[in-house]
Amino acid sequence: MTLRVLLVDDGMSDRIAVSRALAKDPDMKWEVAQVASAEEALTYLSQHSADAMLLDYHLPGMNGVALLQQLAALGLPAIPAVVVLTGSGNERVAVDAMKAGAQDYLVKEAFSPERLRRSLRAAVDTVRMTRELEERRLRAERAEAAARDALVVRDELFSLATHDLKGPLQIMTLNAQVLRRQIPAAVMTPALETRLGHIVRAAHRMGELIDHFLEVTRGQERPLKREPMDLLAMVHGKVRELEATATRHVFVLEAPEGRDFTGNWDAHALERVLENLLGNAVKYSAAGSTVTVRLGVEDDEPQRYVLLYVVDQGIGIPAADLPFVFERFHRGRNVSQDVSGSGVGLASARRMVELHGGTLSVESLENQGSTFIVRLPRGLQVSVFPTTPPPQGPAPAGGPTHSAR
Repeated sequence: MTLRVLLVDDGMSDRIAVSRALAKDPDMKWEVAQVASAEEALTYLSQHSADAMLLDYHLPGMNGVALLQQLAALGLPAIPAVVVLTGSGNERVAVDAMKAGAQDYLVKEAFSPERLRRSLRAAVDTVRMTRELEERRLRAERAEAAARDALVVRDELFSLATHDLKGPLQIMTLNAQVLRRQIPAAVMTPALETRLGHIVRAAHRMGELIDHFLEVTRGQERPLKREPMDLLAMVHGKVRELEATATRHVFVLEAPEGRDFTGNWDAHALERVLENLLGNAVKYSAAGSTVTVRLGVEDDEPQRYVLLYVVDQGIGIPAADLPFVFERFHRGRNVSQDVSGSGVGLASARRMVELHGGTLSVESLENQGSTFIVRLPRGLQVSVFPTTPPPQGPAPAGGPTHSAR
Protein backbone atom coordinates (compact mmCIF):
# COMPACT_ATOMS: atom_id res chain seq x y z
CA MET A 1 0.00 0.00 0.00
CA THR A 2 1.26 3.48 -0.91
CA LEU A 3 0.44 6.73 0.86
CA ARG A 4 1.35 10.22 -0.31
CA VAL A 5 2.65 12.63 2.31
CA LEU A 6 3.40 16.35 1.94
CA LEU A 7 6.37 17.42 4.04
CA VAL A 8 6.27 21.15 4.88
CA ASP A 9 9.54 22.24 6.55
CA ASP A 10 11.98 25.02 5.83
CA GLY A 11 14.90 23.03 7.28
CA MET A 12 16.77 20.92 4.71
CA SER A 13 18.28 18.62 7.33
CA ASP A 14 14.87 17.96 8.91
CA ARG A 15 13.35 17.13 5.55
CA ILE A 16 16.16 14.67 4.81
CA ALA A 17 15.78 13.00 8.24
CA VAL A 18 12.01 12.62 7.87
CA SER A 19 12.30 11.30 4.30
CA ARG A 20 14.82 8.65 5.42
CA ALA A 21 12.61 7.60 8.34
CA LEU A 22 9.64 7.11 6.04
CA ALA A 23 11.71 5.32 3.39
CA LYS A 24 12.64 2.67 5.98
CA ASP A 25 9.01 1.88 6.85
CA PRO A 26 8.76 -1.94 6.50
CA ASP A 27 4.93 -1.91 6.34
CA MET A 28 4.08 1.08 4.16
CA LYS A 29 5.40 2.82 1.08
CA TRP A 30 5.43 6.62 1.40
CA GLU A 31 5.61 8.99 -1.56
CA VAL A 32 7.09 12.18 -0.08
CA ALA A 33 6.57 15.60 -1.68
CA GLN A 34 8.62 18.39 -0.09
CA VAL A 35 7.96 22.15 0.17
CA ALA A 36 9.69 24.77 2.30
CA SER A 37 6.90 27.29 3.06
CA ALA A 38 3.20 27.62 3.84
CA GLU A 39 2.57 29.36 0.51
CA GLU A 40 4.12 26.47 -1.39
CA ALA A 41 2.03 24.04 0.63
CA LEU A 42 -1.16 25.92 -0.27
CA THR A 43 -0.21 25.88 -3.94
CA TYR A 44 0.60 22.17 -3.86
CA LEU A 45 -2.65 21.17 -2.09
CA SER A 46 -4.74 23.25 -4.48
CA GLN A 47 -3.35 21.17 -7.36
CA HIS A 48 -2.63 17.75 -5.82
CA SER A 49 -4.10 15.45 -3.23
CA ALA A 50 -2.23 14.03 -0.24
CA ASP A 51 -3.07 11.41 2.34
CA ALA A 52 -1.06 13.10 5.09
CA MET A 53 0.90 16.26 5.81
CA LEU A 54 3.92 16.58 8.11
CA LEU A 55 3.88 20.24 9.05
CA ASP A 56 6.62 22.21 10.75
CA TYR A 57 5.09 24.71 13.16
CA HIS A 58 7.82 27.34 12.76
CA LEU A 59 7.59 28.37 9.10
CA PRO A 60 8.69 31.66 7.56
CA GLY A 61 5.85 34.17 7.09
CA MET A 62 3.03 31.88 8.27
CA ASN A 63 3.24 29.33 11.06
CA GLY A 64 1.74 25.85 10.86
CA VAL A 65 -1.45 26.65 12.80
CA ALA A 66 -2.19 29.64 10.54
CA LEU A 67 -1.68 27.38 7.51
CA LEU A 68 -4.19 24.86 8.88
CA GLN A 69 -6.72 27.61 9.53
CA GLN A 70 -6.31 28.91 5.99
CA LEU A 71 -6.71 25.41 4.56
CA ALA A 72 -9.96 25.00 6.48
CA ALA A 73 -11.19 28.37 5.17
CA LEU A 74 -10.44 27.36 1.57
CA GLY A 75 -12.85 24.43 1.83
CA LEU A 76 -10.71 21.96 -0.09
CA PRO A 77 -12.56 18.71 -0.92
CA ALA A 78 -10.10 16.53 1.00
CA ILE A 79 -7.77 18.03 3.61
CA PRO A 80 -5.05 15.49 4.48
CA ALA A 81 -4.33 14.05 7.88
CA VAL A 82 -1.94 16.39 9.71
CA VAL A 83 0.91 15.75 12.13
CA VAL A 84 2.58 18.95 13.39
CA LEU A 85 6.35 19.02 14.02
CA THR A 86 8.05 21.57 16.23
CA GLY A 87 11.39 22.13 17.83
CA SER A 88 9.89 22.76 21.27
CA GLY A 89 7.52 20.94 23.55
CA ASN A 90 5.23 23.92 24.02
CA GLU A 91 1.86 22.59 25.18
CA ARG A 92 0.00 25.69 23.97
CA VAL A 93 1.28 25.09 20.45
CA ALA A 94 0.03 21.49 20.62
CA VAL A 95 -3.43 22.59 21.76
CA ASP A 96 -3.65 25.26 19.04
CA ALA A 97 -2.58 22.73 16.41
CA MET A 98 -5.21 20.20 17.51
CA LYS A 99 -7.92 22.87 17.50
CA ALA A 100 -6.90 23.87 13.99
CA GLY A 101 -7.36 20.30 12.73
CA ALA A 102 -4.12 18.41 13.38
CA GLN A 103 -4.38 14.77 14.43
CA ASP A 104 -1.07 14.55 16.31
CA TYR A 105 1.87 16.63 17.52
CA LEU A 106 5.54 15.56 17.67
CA VAL A 107 8.64 17.27 19.07
CA LYS A 108 11.45 16.96 16.54
CA GLU A 109 14.22 16.03 18.97
CA ALA A 110 12.03 13.55 20.89
CA PHE A 111 10.41 11.21 18.36
CA SER A 112 11.89 8.08 16.83
CA PRO A 113 11.42 6.98 13.18
CA GLU A 114 9.00 4.32 14.38
CA ARG A 115 7.04 6.89 16.41
CA LEU A 116 6.84 9.14 13.37
CA ARG A 117 5.58 6.35 11.11
CA ARG A 118 3.06 5.17 13.71
CA SER A 119 1.77 8.72 14.22
CA LEU A 120 1.30 9.26 10.48
CA ARG A 121 -0.51 5.94 9.98
CA ALA A 122 -2.83 6.64 12.94
CA ALA A 123 -3.56 10.14 11.63
CA VAL A 124 -4.45 8.77 8.18
CA ASP A 125 -6.69 6.09 9.70
CA THR A 126 -8.44 8.67 11.87
CA VAL A 127 -9.15 10.98 8.95
CA ARG A 128 -10.37 8.13 6.78
CA MET A 129 -12.70 6.90 9.49
CA THR A 130 -14.02 10.42 10.07
CA ARG A 131 -14.67 10.88 6.36
CA GLU A 132 -16.38 7.52 6.10
CA LEU A 133 -18.64 8.32 9.06
CA GLU A 134 -19.48 11.69 7.55
CA GLU A 135 -20.26 10.10 4.20
CA ARG A 136 -22.50 7.57 5.91
CA ARG A 137 -24.27 10.36 7.77
CA LEU A 138 -24.82 12.30 4.55
CA ARG A 139 -26.06 9.17 2.76
CA ALA A 140 -28.44 8.48 5.63
CA GLU A 141 -29.72 12.06 5.53
CA ARG A 142 -30.23 11.88 1.77
CA ALA A 143 -31.99 8.52 2.08
CA GLU A 144 -34.20 9.88 4.86
CA ALA A 145 -35.08 12.94 2.78
CA ALA A 146 -35.84 10.73 -0.23
CA ALA A 147 -38.01 8.47 1.94
CA ARG A 148 -39.94 11.47 3.26
CA ASP A 149 -40.51 12.72 -0.27
CA ALA A 150 -41.59 9.25 -1.37
CA LEU A 151 -44.05 9.03 1.52
CA VAL A 152 -45.57 12.36 0.56
CA VAL A 153 -45.98 11.21 -3.04
CA ARG A 154 -47.35 7.85 -1.88
CA ASP A 155 -49.91 9.48 0.39
CA GLU A 156 -51.03 11.79 -2.41
CA LEU A 157 -51.37 8.85 -4.81
CA PHE A 158 -53.26 6.78 -2.25
CA SER A 159 -55.60 9.68 -1.54
CA LEU A 160 -56.32 10.07 -5.24
CA ALA A 161 -56.70 6.31 -5.69
CA THR A 162 -59.10 5.92 -2.77
CA HIS A 163 -61.13 8.88 -4.03
CA ASP A 164 -61.35 7.31 -7.50
CA LEU A 165 -62.25 3.92 -6.02
CA LYS A 166 -65.02 5.36 -3.90
CA GLY A 167 -66.66 7.06 -6.88
CA PRO A 168 -67.91 3.82 -8.52
CA LEU A 169 -68.97 2.48 -5.12
CA GLN A 170 -71.18 5.50 -4.54
CA ILE A 171 -72.75 5.02 -7.97
CA MET A 172 -73.42 1.35 -7.17
CA THR A 173 -74.98 2.25 -3.85
CA LEU A 174 -77.19 4.99 -5.25
CA ASN A 175 -78.41 2.82 -8.16
CA ALA A 176 -79.18 -0.09 -5.86
CA GLN A 177 -81.11 2.19 -3.52
CA VAL A 178 -83.00 3.74 -6.45
CA LEU A 179 -83.90 0.28 -7.74
CA ARG A 180 -85.22 -0.74 -4.32
CA ARG A 181 -87.51 2.29 -4.34
CA GLN A 182 -88.61 2.22 -7.99
CA ILE A 183 -89.19 -1.48 -8.63
CA PRO A 184 -92.91 -2.15 -8.18
CA ALA A 185 -93.91 -4.23 -5.21
CA ALA A 186 -95.43 -6.82 -7.51
CA VAL A 187 -92.05 -7.34 -9.19
CA MET A 188 -89.83 -7.02 -6.11
CA THR A 189 -89.37 -10.54 -4.81
CA PRO A 190 -87.78 -11.25 -1.41
CA ALA A 191 -84.74 -12.71 -3.15
CA LEU A 192 -84.29 -9.58 -5.27
CA GLU A 193 -84.76 -7.35 -2.23
CA THR A 194 -82.11 -9.39 -0.39
CA ARG A 195 -79.61 -9.17 -3.25
CA LEU A 196 -80.04 -5.42 -3.62
CA GLY A 197 -79.46 -5.13 0.11
CA HIS A 198 -76.28 -7.17 -0.27
CA ILE A 199 -75.07 -4.76 -2.97
CA VAL A 200 -75.68 -1.71 -0.76
CA ARG A 201 -74.02 -3.28 2.29
CA ALA A 202 -71.07 -4.56 0.26
CA ALA A 203 -70.52 -1.11 -1.28
CA HIS A 204 -70.60 0.52 2.16
CA ARG A 205 -68.24 -2.12 3.47
CA MET A 206 -65.82 -1.61 0.59
CA GLY A 207 -65.79 2.12 1.32
CA GLU A 208 -64.88 1.38 4.94
CA LEU A 209 -62.10 -0.97 3.83
CA ILE A 210 -60.70 1.69 1.50
CA ASP A 211 -60.64 4.16 4.39
CA HIS A 212 -58.97 1.57 6.59
CA PHE A 213 -56.39 0.87 3.89
CA LEU A 214 -55.57 4.57 3.70
CA GLU A 215 -55.21 4.75 7.50
CA VAL A 216 -52.84 1.79 7.55
CA THR A 217 -50.65 3.06 4.71
CA ARG A 218 -50.32 6.40 6.48
CA GLY A 219 -49.26 4.73 9.70
CA GLN A 220 -52.46 5.79 11.42
CA GLU A 221 -54.43 3.53 13.70
CA ARG A 222 -58.08 4.29 14.33
CA PRO A 223 -58.96 3.91 18.02
CA LEU A 224 -61.48 1.21 18.83
CA LYS A 225 -65.09 2.25 19.19
CA ARG A 226 -66.23 -0.21 21.82
CA GLU A 227 -69.94 -0.85 22.17
CA PRO A 228 -71.98 -3.73 23.57
CA MET A 229 -72.60 -6.22 20.79
CA ASP A 230 -73.60 -9.83 20.22
CA LEU A 231 -70.90 -11.71 18.33
CA LEU A 232 -73.30 -14.53 17.40
CA ALA A 233 -75.65 -12.11 15.63
CA MET A 234 -72.80 -10.61 13.62
CA VAL A 235 -71.36 -14.00 12.68
CA HIS A 236 -74.79 -15.31 11.73
CA GLY A 237 -75.40 -12.33 9.43
CA LYS A 238 -71.99 -12.64 7.81
CA VAL A 239 -72.46 -16.36 7.14
CA ARG A 240 -75.84 -15.65 5.53
CA GLU A 241 -74.21 -13.04 3.27
CA LEU A 242 -71.55 -15.53 2.20
CA GLU A 243 -74.19 -18.14 1.38
CA ALA A 244 -75.65 -15.73 -1.16
CA THR A 245 -72.33 -14.89 -2.80
CA ALA A 246 -69.89 -17.79 -2.29
CA THR A 247 -72.22 -20.51 -3.52
CA ARG A 248 -69.43 -23.01 -4.29
CA HIS A 249 -68.82 -23.76 -0.59
CA VAL A 250 -70.88 -25.13 2.26
CA PHE A 251 -71.05 -22.93 5.35
CA VAL A 252 -71.78 -24.27 8.80
CA LEU A 253 -72.32 -22.17 11.91
CA GLU A 254 -71.98 -23.95 15.25
CA ALA A 255 -72.89 -22.25 18.52
CA PRO A 256 -74.06 -23.92 21.73
CA GLU A 257 -77.55 -22.72 22.70
CA GLY A 258 -78.10 -20.87 25.93
CA ARG A 259 -74.64 -19.32 26.00
CA ASP A 260 -73.88 -15.61 26.06
CA PHE A 261 -71.73 -14.25 23.24
CA THR A 262 -71.94 -10.56 24.07
CA GLY A 263 -68.99 -8.29 24.71
CA ASN A 264 -67.80 -4.70 24.63
CA TRP A 265 -66.12 -4.65 21.21
CA ASP A 266 -65.65 -2.62 18.05
CA ALA A 267 -68.15 -4.15 15.63
CA HIS A 268 -66.48 -2.80 12.48
CA ALA A 269 -63.05 -4.09 13.56
CA LEU A 270 -64.34 -7.57 14.35
CA GLU A 271 -66.29 -7.62 11.10
CA ARG A 272 -63.02 -6.98 9.24
CA VAL A 273 -61.38 -9.80 11.18
CA LEU A 274 -64.19 -12.22 10.36
CA GLU A 275 -64.31 -11.20 6.70
CA ASN A 276 -60.59 -11.78 6.37
CA LEU A 277 -60.69 -15.21 8.00
CA LEU A 278 -63.75 -16.33 6.03
CA GLY A 279 -62.35 -14.87 2.81
CA ASN A 280 -59.13 -16.85 3.26
CA ALA A 281 -61.08 -20.00 4.08
CA VAL A 282 -62.99 -19.69 0.79
CA LYS A 283 -59.94 -18.62 -1.22
CA TYR A 284 -57.69 -21.47 -0.10
CA SER A 285 -60.17 -24.36 -0.13
CA ALA A 286 -61.66 -26.29 -3.03
CA ALA A 287 -65.19 -25.88 -4.34
CA GLY A 288 -67.67 -28.09 -2.51
CA SER A 289 -65.67 -28.13 0.73
CA THR A 290 -67.08 -26.98 4.05
CA VAL A 291 -66.18 -23.83 5.97
CA THR A 292 -67.17 -24.04 9.62
CA VAL A 293 -67.58 -21.10 11.98
CA ARG A 294 -67.76 -22.15 15.61
CA LEU A 295 -68.42 -20.06 18.71
CA GLY A 296 -67.58 -20.99 22.26
CA VAL A 297 -67.20 -19.48 25.72
CA GLU A 298 -64.17 -19.82 27.94
CA ASP A 299 -65.15 -19.40 31.58
CA ASP A 300 -61.90 -18.15 33.01
CA GLU A 301 -62.48 -15.94 36.03
CA PRO A 302 -62.11 -13.05 36.61
CA GLN A 303 -61.97 -12.44 32.82
CA ARG A 304 -64.35 -14.37 30.63
CA TYR A 305 -63.48 -14.95 27.00
CA VAL A 306 -65.48 -15.65 23.87
CA LEU A 307 -63.89 -17.97 21.31
CA LEU A 308 -64.39 -17.80 17.56
CA TYR A 309 -63.11 -20.60 15.31
CA VAL A 310 -62.94 -20.49 11.50
CA VAL A 311 -62.22 -23.96 10.13
CA ASP A 312 -61.57 -24.84 6.49
CA GLN A 313 -60.66 -27.96 4.53
CA GLY A 314 -58.20 -26.19 2.27
CA ILE A 315 -54.54 -26.41 1.32
CA GLY A 316 -53.33 -25.78 4.86
CA ILE A 317 -50.15 -24.00 5.91
CA PRO A 318 -46.71 -25.65 5.66
CA ALA A 319 -45.06 -26.15 9.04
CA ALA A 320 -42.14 -23.92 8.01
CA ASP A 321 -44.55 -21.03 7.33
CA LEU A 322 -46.60 -21.27 10.53
CA PRO A 323 -44.29 -19.04 12.65
CA PHE A 324 -44.60 -16.26 10.05
CA VAL A 325 -48.24 -16.55 9.01
CA PHE A 326 -49.22 -13.30 10.78
CA GLU A 327 -46.30 -11.28 9.46
CA ARG A 328 -46.99 -8.64 6.84
CA PHE A 329 -46.40 -9.58 3.21
CA HIS A 330 -45.71 -13.22 4.07
CA ARG A 331 -47.49 -15.81 1.96
CA GLY A 332 -47.27 -19.57 2.26
CA ARG A 333 -44.92 -21.33 -0.12
CA ASN A 334 -47.73 -23.65 -1.23
CA VAL A 335 -49.92 -20.76 -2.43
CA SER A 336 -50.30 -20.67 -6.21
CA GLN A 337 -49.18 -17.55 -8.05
CA ASP A 338 -52.66 -17.47 -9.58
CA VAL A 339 -54.23 -16.84 -6.16
CA SER A 340 -54.40 -13.12 -5.49
CA GLY A 341 -53.40 -11.63 -2.15
CA SER A 342 -51.10 -9.07 -0.57
CA GLY A 343 -50.10 -10.91 2.59
CA VAL A 344 -51.33 -8.13 4.89
CA GLY A 345 -54.81 -9.37 5.79
CA LEU A 346 -53.86 -11.73 8.60
CA ALA A 347 -51.40 -9.22 10.06
CA SER A 348 -54.17 -6.61 10.14
CA ALA A 349 -56.65 -9.10 11.62
CA ARG A 350 -54.26 -10.04 14.41
CA ARG A 351 -53.65 -6.37 15.18
CA MET A 352 -57.39 -5.74 15.46
CA VAL A 353 -57.80 -8.66 17.86
CA GLU A 354 -54.80 -7.59 19.93
CA LEU A 355 -56.21 -4.07 20.26
CA HIS A 356 -59.18 -5.73 21.98
CA GLY A 357 -56.78 -7.47 24.36
CA GLY A 358 -57.31 -10.81 22.68
CA THR A 359 -55.27 -13.25 20.62
CA LEU A 360 -55.43 -14.72 17.13
CA SER A 361 -53.74 -18.07 16.59
CA VAL A 362 -53.76 -20.84 14.00
CA GLU A 363 -53.55 -24.62 13.86
CA SER A 364 -52.92 -26.10 10.44
CA LEU A 365 -51.74 -29.16 8.56
CA GLU A 366 -50.70 -28.91 4.95
CA ASN A 367 -53.24 -30.43 2.53
CA GLN A 368 -55.75 -30.92 5.37
CA GLY A 369 -56.91 -27.45 6.33
CA SER A 370 -56.55 -24.70 8.89
CA THR A 371 -58.28 -23.55 12.06
CA PHE A 372 -57.98 -19.91 13.08
CA ILE A 373 -58.86 -19.17 16.69
CA VAL A 374 -59.90 -15.73 17.94
CA ARG A 375 -59.93 -15.35 21.72
CA LEU A 376 -61.67 -12.16 22.88
CA PRO A 377 -62.07 -10.82 26.43
CA ARG A 378 -65.60 -9.60 26.95
CA GLY A 379 -64.64 -6.30 28.53
CA LEU A 380 -68.01 -5.99 30.33
CA GLN A 381 -70.22 -7.57 32.94
CA VAL A 382 -71.82 -10.32 30.88
CA SER A 383 -75.04 -10.42 32.90
CA VAL A 384 -76.01 -6.91 31.76
CA PHE A 385 -76.46 -7.70 28.07
CA PRO A 386 -78.76 -10.58 27.14
CA THR A 387 -77.93 -12.84 24.25
CA THR A 388 -79.43 -11.78 20.92
CA PRO A 389 -80.92 -14.72 19.04
CA PRO A 390 -79.97 -15.38 15.41
CA PRO A 391 -81.96 -13.06 13.14
CA GLN A 392 -83.42 -15.75 10.88
CA GLY A 393 -85.50 -18.52 12.28
CA PRO A 394 -84.89 -21.18 14.92
CA ALA A 395 -82.03 -23.64 14.99
CA PRO A 396 -82.53 -26.80 12.94
CA ALA A 397 -83.69 -29.90 14.68
CA GLY A 398 -81.21 -32.42 15.92
CA GLY A 399 -78.99 -30.48 18.30
CA PRO A 400 -77.64 -27.14 19.47
CA THR A 401 -75.79 -26.44 16.22
CA HIS A 402 -76.76 -23.74 13.70
CA SER A 403 -76.03 -25.08 10.23
CA ALA A 404 -76.26 -22.97 7.12
CA ARG A 405 -75.86 -23.90 3.49
